[in-house]
Amino acid sequence: MKQFLRSRVAKFSSYIEIYISVIILIGIVFVSFSLFNDLYLMIKDMFNGSNTFIIEEFLGHALQLIIGIEFVKMLAKHTPGSVIEVLLFALARKLIIVHSSMLDLLIGVVAIAILFFIKKFLFSSHFTQEEGTVVSGGTSIRQVNLIASANIPETLGNTVGGVIANELNSKGKKLVAGTSIVAGDVVLKIFSMRDGLIDKVEVIPRDPSKAKF
Repeated sequence: MKQFLRSRVAKFSSYIEIYISVIILIGIVFVSFSLFNDLYLMIKDMFNGSNTFIIEEFLGHALQLIIGIEFVKMLAKHTPGSVIEVLLFALARKLIIVHSSMLDLLIGVVAIAILFFIKKFLFSSHFTQEEGTVVSGGTSIRQVNLIASANIPETLGNTVGGVIANELNSKGKKLVAGTSIVAGDVVLKIFSMRDGLIDKVEVIPRDPSKAKF
């Protein structure tokens, strides 16, 4: 019963997360049309010999949209690496667009260097998950197929965590982080556990030479 409720709550949360992500994407699409107006003003000022439109404004709007897109990707991937990417774009926008003092520029450069250091040296291979997409264990198979461009048969189970649990239980294996199974054209790997239940699952494009059973 406890696992069922956790699965339902996680599934409902995933739906809300996708719903919010779609709203953000729609907003980004509509706001992106303003870039054409900015481009028109730039061309108009160039031919009129005027300098009223500043290139920083155009870059600022563009970088804001990119940060929004990266934020949506962060919600979809659920990986620490995607969080670092959002922070990098946000810092880059501040350094490029905002007229900061030399001290602010120095602090910004140091912050970016720290982020690169964290991404390169402090992330373990299990933590970064560069090869796959991490989703909640309560995510439905249909959602996983859409998010990860996978082809997992929906007959295997309702949720991705349930598919792994059923497969491992049928083989008499324990639910342990790092354990994986093959499902369709992908490998489903337990990314993390919580209270004895599958919390996060990594969906990895299938590579028979590297798949772990």
